[in-house]
Amino acid sequence: MRFETLREFIIVAKHLNITKAAQELYLSQPSLSARIAALEKELGYLLFDRSQNKLALTPAGSVLLEYAQRIADLHDEALEKAQAAARRVPTVKVATIEPSSVYYGMLPRNEACPFSFVDLDINTSAIDALLKGTIDVAIDSDYSAIDELREEGERLGIAFFRIGMASASLSVMAHHPLAGKARLARSDLEGQTIVINSGTHFDRWSRMVRWMLGEDVKTGFRMNPLDTMSNLSFTDFGDSLYICGSESCRPRLAQRSDVVLFDEIDGEQLLYPVALLCRAQDVQDPEGPTARFVERFLGA
Repeated sequence: MRFETLREFIIVAKHLNITKAAQELYLSQPSLSARIAALEKELGYLLFDRSQNKLALTPAGSVLLEYAQRIADLHDEALEKAQAAARRVPTVKVATIEPSSVYYGMLPRNEACPFSFVDLDINTSAIDALLKGTIDVAIDSDYSAIDELREEGERLGIAFFRIGMASASLSVMAHHPLAGKARLARSDLEGQTIVINSGTHFDRWSRMVRWMLGEDVKTGFRMNPLDTMSNLSFTDFGDSLYICGSESCRPRLAQRSDVVLFDEIDGEQLLYPVALLCRAQDVQDPEGPTARFVERFLGA
């Protein structure tokens, strides 16, 4: 027996009138009559006496009504208390992590630490989203590896927790002189221009690229704005290089026949540090929802 059917039985028993019960339930009279008849057939006995001009409960119907009302009251009480508990435990807003990410499996699977994903567009940085309160936690580049960006994070009240190193890919158009090389060396990048696809990320990511390549490699940077990451499936980098995290960009670039990808420079994997980011004040209270999330995530 479905709970909805039990609830319909209670309403019919309250009115002892199919027409009024159907109006309360926003059902047609024939539909409600058919549902009650189907319930009686399922149970194997009548719930209503239809021999008079007005419906009346049978003895079996009276017994069922008593227990049905208890079940309905308990159902409503359960939902009310669960909702109250949900309000007492705020949901942590996490910048979306793709299921294919190695960090997805580190998410806390505990009802005491609820979270929800928030999608950030390509022109919104995790740091800006944290400062605006759009999110509470993000997995992003560990900019604290760079002195000046670590100091910026401290001024803004952003906490960085290093969780690993992520691979990156360098891509060029097939007509670029570097495309024909079997391997890339850092010396090949000297004097090259590197594309940054968002003004929001320009300063921080260009500093991270310098950190990745080595400060001794002199490169230039230019902006080639993208509205969405999907545009990487067809955008033209011209004579410039493009460097991005492999997890987010590589699948879109790898399918293109007009783009050549490199994962190593001087025979070493191109890597950048990754951290869990949150507002520093949120982890100062160990009982707060963000602090609990961070503790469980890092513990994983």
